[in-house]
Amino acid sequence: MATMNMKDWRTSIAEVISTDDEEEVLVRGHKLSELTGSISFVEMMYLMFAGTLPTKAQARVLDALLVASVEHGIAPPSMIARCFASYGTTIQGAVAGGVMAFGDRMGGLGEQLAKLMSERLNAIADDPATIPDERLREEARAVVEDARAKGERVPGYGIPLHGMDPRAPKVLGIAKAEGTFGAFGRFGAFIEDALAEQRDGKRVPMNLDGVGAVVVLDTGLDWRTTRMFLITPRSVSMGAHYIEEQDQDSTWRHIPADWIDYD
Repeated sequence: MATMNMKDWRTSIAEVISTDDEEEVLVRGHKLSELTGSISFVEMMYLMFAGTLPTKAQARVLDALLVASVEHGIAPPSMIARCFASYGTTIQGAVAGGVMAFGDRMGGLGEQLAKLMSERLNAIADDPATIPDERLREEARAVVEDARAKGERVPGYGIPLHGMDPRAPKVLGIAKAEGTFGAFGRFGAFIEDALAEQRDGKRVPMNLDGVGAVVVLDTGLDWRTTRMFLITPRSVSMGAHYIEEQDQDSTWRHIPADWIDYD
């Protein structure tokens, strides 16, 4: 690591061109004017993160993940956006406030699982796709046992609002149908099996955060991009909730005093 001052910048992401002969923006070596109208938003996301365009199968699976992640009712992020609307703040302030609500306990568990999976499998083989299923099962049991010994939950499994996350199976099904379901998807399934073994057969299904982790990793993206596939679509949700709250003409969302226990 090196100390960098504010006048030295390097990027391989984009180059802005403005000359007598050309006005253009290059994104990862591609002309933005040529990308516009020829690729989808999720393909652009992949290009930004990976430096290359995804395959059609990868794009379809990641697009499914974005759609599945866009909405989950009046949960803390949308509550914050709606409160901001009632207080008269801007839509970008409301969305920013909702985004800030995502953390390691809520909304960020996919990133935690992706990091765990990436570290575990990369320690076994340079290419996780070469790891045999029996070795993946062994490692899955180790993950579950390590979590039990620490008194922790395995991130990305179980969900308070549902017996089984209704959004997760469809995304996994699309990944399997498109042929992108790989080592990380199998590892995730084996962790679910190991959790059931520990709980005498009672299953704790993978939730959408967990599915996001395996989908992102199996499409070749860095584990650090995982939260972006939740934050990006949910920002749309927060905008919608903000506008709905404005349309309901609420003023000063608050907690009534008689709802509060004073110690």
